[in-house]
Amino acid sequence: MRNFLLLGSLLLVSVSATANDAIKYTCKMNNAERVIEVAYASADKAAPCTVSYTKDGVTQTLWSYESTEGQCEAKAAEFAEKQSSWGWTCSNDASDAQAAKNAE
Repeated sequence: MRNFLLLGSLLLVSVSATANDAIKYTCKMNNAERVIEVAYASADKAAPCTVSYTKDGVTQTLWSYESTEGQCEAKAAEFAEKQSSWGWTCSNDASDAQAAKNAE
């Protein structure tokens, strides 16, 4: 299990990531939404993986790694931080789901 901590002016996210965890950042500004997602080729491995970005209904792959564990998670977090620096409000959907579960 890997732990990442992202600190930024508008975004604070703590992620414990394994290949079974979904990593998805949703960034919003006014009525617009952008989505940054990490996908794994296998349920039991953290690599290979890809980072995709959905903007205006169009999804593109930004990064993919064959054997570097943790790189997709780090790149997704960095890109969410960059979106925040541009004025977007980003949240990590996995962290939000965990917070809701803990509140029950």
